[in-house]
Amino acid sequence: MYLPEIDYVDVWSFPIMGPDAVDGVPAKFVDACQAVGRDLQCRWHGPSTYMQNCVWTVSTLDDGYCHLALDAGPRPRHKTAGTSPLKGFSFGVPHIEQPTPKLTALIAGEVQDQLAGGPSYVQWPIEKNRLLMPSFRDGRAVWVVRSSDRVVTEIGALV
Repeated sequence: MYLPEIDYVDVWSFPIMGPDAVDGVPAKFVDACQAVGRDLQCRWHGPSTYMQNCVWTVSTLDDGYCHLALDAGPRPRHKTAGTSPLKGFSFGVPHIEQPTPKLTALIAGEVQDQLAGGPSYVQWPIEKNRLLMPSFRDGRAVWVVRSSDRVVTEIGALV
């Protein structure tokens, strides 16, 4: 099968948790990725994984569509016993011109699907024994308990 080479207009990489702004990266991507990155640090059910060194990579095409990847990044010197690196993954994002909350909910859903679909099945995020679902509600990106349609918190504010 022939896959054409993709010519990205821009490619940016930045750490999972910071900085607040990255030269050239649309602020909405940094904000959305950081919100999802904060939530990835908690309410995790599955193998112990370190994510402190993970790196987001945003690649844009000339038509406004883009590709987002989350990779393990450099291995930490002192990792906790029994933890393993995050297995990297990537996915397409429909269009760069979406509002930040919609983009945040979309990225959270894609990351959730990637984690659940891997060989080391991960449920993220959970509340008690329920998987929370990302949603766009009233102009906000939120985590929802599907069975009761109850909003738990905004994406990026899990504790």
